[in-house]
Amino acid sequence: MVESWCSLGSKPVQVIEARSNLSLTLDQLAAVFLGLSAFVLLVTLRPVLMGLWPIMVAAVLHLLVVGWCMRLAWRGNWARERFEINDRTLTIERYSARGQARSEWPTAWVRVQVRTRPMNERVIAVTWRGQQQVIGNFLPTDDKLLLANVLKEGLRPQIHREGNR
Repeated sequence: MVESWCSLGSKPVQVIEARSNLSLTLDQLAAVFLGLSAFVLLVTLRPVLMGLWPIMVAAVLHLLVVGWCMRLAWRGNWARERFEINDRTLTIERYSARGQARSEWPTAWVRVQVRTRPMNERVIAVTWRGQQQVIGNFLPTDDKLLLANVLKEGLRPQIHREGNR
């Protein structure tokens, strides 16, 4: 998902945010897990009342493993990139489960490139003086192309302003 808005303060800043497409929020995932847990524990209740208590141990271990796997899958796919474009710099802030990173690029010289890899996979990169940073890798192809277009549009006024000085 790609969103864009302008922040009007002492200096106007265009903000673009790209977020991974997760079908469930963390709260919704917790609700699904709690529902699954309640169902599994209800199913094991009858055998436990009949004296087959090892089934409860197996059910709890199963729920722990399933919960851990759901957590890893959700965290592994969560990512967000935030782009702030002002009159001098493009600031890229990258957030993921592995941590966060920040980089700054001069808006007058930075370029957005769209490359096609084998099997029609698109890669979006921000380049300047031989350096490059791949962005939006976690997005589906349509959102990658939308991000590239929004970034190009956001940088265009900065390029024209720098050229007029």
